[in-house]
Amino acid sequence: MKRVLFVDDESRVLQGLQRMLFGKRKEWEMHFVEGGLQALEALGRLDFDVVVSDIIMPHMQGTALLAAVQEKFPGVVRIILSGHTDLEAAMRTVHVAHNFLSKPCAPERLVEVVERACELNSLMNDADLRGKLCGLDSLPVAPRIYAALTAALHEPEVSSDDLAAIVERDPGICAKLLQLVNSSFLALPRRISSVKQAISYLGVNMLRNLVLTVEVFREFQTSRQAPSFDIDQEQEHATLSTCIARRLLPDPKLTETMSSVGMLHDIGRLALASSMPVQYEKVSAVSAADSRPRSEVERELLGLSHAEIGGYLLGIWGLPGAVVEPVAFHDRPSTVTHNEFDLLGAIHVADALAFEQTAPDRALELDLDYLRSVRVTERLPEWREIARQQAEQLGLAKADCDLDPVVRG
Repeated sequence: MKRVLFVDDESRVLQGLQRMLFGKRKEWEMHFVEGGLQALEALGRLDFDVVVSDIIMPHMQGTALLAAVQEKFPGVVRIILSGHTDLEAAMRTVHVAHNFLSKPCAPERLVEVVERACELNSLMNDADLRGKLCGLDSLPVAPRIYAALTAALHEPEVSSDDLAAIVERDPGICAKLLQLVNSSFLALPRRISSVKQAISYLGVNMLRNLVLTVEVFREFQTSRQAPSFDIDQEQEHATLSTCIARRLLPDPKLTETMSSVGMLHDIGRLALASSMPVQYEKVSAVSAADSRPRSEVERELLGLSHAEIGGYLLGIWGLPGAVVEPVAFHDRPSTVTHNEFDLLGAIHVADALAFEQTAPDRALELDLDYLRSVRVTERLPEWREIARQQAEQLGLAKADCDLDPVVRG
């Protein structure tokens, strides 16, 4: 049974939550406490899966409570439930909260968010790995992109399109921006999976405040992360994969979501490099020495792959399923039932073909069982030519590739 802790300074609010969630009592072990100090005492006695806290409370603010939970109990998913629904409130908590809900909150929405957090946490059998990933407050940003973004934000006449063109090039900024815009604080009628839409809703001034005054982003520093991890190469790979995927699935309705999926599909690698550098280096060494795909080595050494790690992070951050699913399964699309070639298939193929163009000696995977099931195997020669053209246009091609990549199925 999952254990959930609800924290508020008003007893009537806690009583309301108890009544609202009465139907979940056989599935959740729920605890209701008044204030942050009582919450920390409860966390010290019992193992919780999720903490749901108000922001404005006496003695200990919700942000201070969640920061303490992040430090002392990093494997616990942290959710804000607050009546302070302005975006400024969300910005103050974006570095300590995984998700944001506003009062009054519909029971079904609260249940959905808590259950999703519990389900995602249950996928992480390794408590140490879960703690490191759940404890992440930010992801490193490529220095040149961070510099370009901060410079643009200092321009008084910068447009949202100009900013989107920069933000779309960095996985860390993309992820945090989509996390913020999908919070209930904005009360948007639907989930947002596009960076352009996110910036349009937030506005230039709010993005300026987020980047320049809130410590959500930090420049990548090799001394703190895995030495072999090259954030510029990761960004280039994400860009090339996105360009290829757009060509493989040229549906105008999916273009903007595809951009987010393309930039975020390897965000699990970024998380591993920044939070578990020793394990990241070991995976790299074994993969290179044995000429084996990284995902295979990751599952062997860590219990799950960077794809699943990325899906886990984006899931607890509240990103829409249209982004989370392709990220989580892009290395093994055949594990998901699909009747047609879609976003998941496009990013799977694009990821493999992008590596074929830029790292031809690297062991690659194409899931032929999946490609056969959606009847597109015969299109591989055409798609490889598309990948070659895109790599040339971006100046990223390293070698002519005449050999088939490693395939599965």
